[in-house]
Amino acid sequence: MNTSTQAVIRQIVAHVTCAVCGHHFGTSDIQVVGRRDQVWAMRVRCRECRSEALLLAVVNETGTRSTYTDLTPDEWARFEQGIPVSVDDVIAMHQFLEKYDGDLSEILDEPLPEE
Repeated sequence: MNTSTQAVIRQIVAHVTCAVCGHHFGTSDIQVVGRRDQVWAMRVRCRECRSEALLLAVVNETGTRSTYTDLTPDEWARFEQGIPVSVDDVIAMHQFLEKYDGDLSEILDEPLPEE
């Protein structure tokens, strides 16, 4: 692990806690699994509650900004290989949902939980 990677991980460790139990991570709890441009993907494992998560950090000249996700590393890999969502895709989905007059569960792969 090079010095810039170590510096980023130290900065993240200083500011990020487990989303489940609030425990502070140690440097050995974080593993870099990928990096594209300024976005770093890291697997974090909590020693306290044993939960795992994927942590995304945007690293730039002003430092890091963490983003949490509930994607598993396998899900992250699947979506990372996918085609990026374009502005046109977002507009088309917005227009579709604006006109849609049914139960959202009907168009999802997995139904929404009952309330």
